[in-house]
Amino acid sequence: MILRRAERFVARELLLTQAAVTVVLLLVIVGGVLARVLQDVAEGSVPADFLPALVGFGAFKGIVYLWPVALFLGFMLVLGRMQRDSELIALQSGGMSFAALYRALFLVAGPAAILLAALMNTVVPWTEGEVDRMRDLADQRSDLVGIAPGQFLESRVGDQVFFAERLSDDREALEEVFIYREVDGEAQVTVAARAIPDPGAEGSGFLVLEDGYRYLGTPGSGAFRMLEFERLRAQITEPDPAAERRSLEAHSTPELWVERDDHEVRAELEWRFAMPLSIVVLTLIALPLSLVPPRSGRYARIPAAIGVYVLYANFLILGQGQLADGQVPVAVGLWWAHGAMLALWLLLAWRKGLLRRPRRGAGPPAGEPA
Repeated sequence: MILRRAERFVARELLLTQAAVTVVLLLVIVGGVLARVLQDVAEGSVPADFLPALVGFGAFKGIVYLWPVALFLGFMLVLGRMQRDSELIALQSGGMSFAALYRALFLVAGPAAILLAALMNTVVPWTEGEVDRMRDLADQRSDLVGIAPGQFLESRVGDQVFFAERLSDDREALEEVFIYREVDGEAQVTVAARAIPDPGAEGSGFLVLEDGYRYLGTPGSGAFRMLEFERLRAQITEPDPAAERRSLEAHSTPELWVERDDHEVRAELEWRFAMPLSIVVLTLIALPLSLVPPRSGRYARIPAAIGVYVLYANFLILGQGQLADGQVPVAVGLWWAHGAMLALWLLLAWRKGLLRRPRRGAGPPAGEPA
C-alpha cells in the first residue's frame, strides 16, 4: 500500500510538470503559427476571416507532434529534482524498485500514448482535411477579399496590383484607390477617390469606382490616354475553378491501410504510429538518463535530454522520407529508428544498474554520471 501511494505521488508530480511544459510549448507554437498565417493574410493568399481557424488547426497539430518531447522534458525535470533532493534514494531505500518507478512513469505515459494514437489517427487527418478545404475556398475567393487598407495586394490571377489608402468612415468603401493592370502588353493605371465592392454577375467580382482617372498606354512610350470618370464598374478576374485538393495526411487510416504496400502511404501510416510509440521509448530513456549524482542539479541532464530527442526526431523524419522515396524496404519502415533508441536505453539502463538484480542488503544505486 505504501509503495502504491509512492507511485501515485511520483505520477502526480510527473503529470503536473509535463502539463506545465505542454502549456509553455503551446504558447510558443501559437506564436509561430500566428506569425505564419498573418504573413499569408498580408500577402492576400488567405482571407482574414480564416485566420482564427487556421491558427487553431495549426496550433493543435503542432502540440500533438510535440507532445512526446513535452512529456519527456517533464519527466526529466521531475526526476532531476527528485535526484537532486535525494528523494529517489529515499524511495529506493524504502523498497521502491526501478520497476515501481517505471510503473509510476507509465501511469502518465501510457494513457498519453493511447490518447496520442487516437488523435493521430482520427482528429489530425480531419484537421488536415479542413485545412485543405479552407485553402481551396481561399483560392476560389475573389481578390477583392484580400484588399486591406495601406497594403499593396498582387492578384493571384492576371497582372493586377491593388492599393487602398484607408477605409471610409462607414467601413463600406475603400478610399484613395490605386489599381494597376496589364492587358495585352498595355498598362492600365486607375486611381479613384472611392471604391465600393460589388459582387457583380455570377463568376466575377467588381469594384465600383467613383471620381477617378484611368491612364492607358505602353510602358516606355509617351503615347498615353487619360480617361476621367465619375463612376466606373471595374471587373476583377476571378480564379479558375481548380480540382479539390486532398493531401495524403487528410486520408483516414482505414483508407491508407488499403494501399499500405505503397511507399508513400506506408510512410504516412508508420508516422501516425511513430508518435505514440516515441512516448514509450522516451519514457524508458528518461529514468536512466536522469540518474546523476544528487548534487549535479535539477537541469544537469536537460541538454542531454534535448540532444536525445533531437536525434530521435531526426531519425524518424529521415526514416519517413527514405521510406516514402522507396529507399527503405517497407518491412523495415521506421522500426530501425525505434530500435536505435531502444539500444541507447539498454546501454544507459545497464550502466546505471537498472537491469542488474540488486544484491541482498545493498543500497540503491548512487546515480553515477554516464
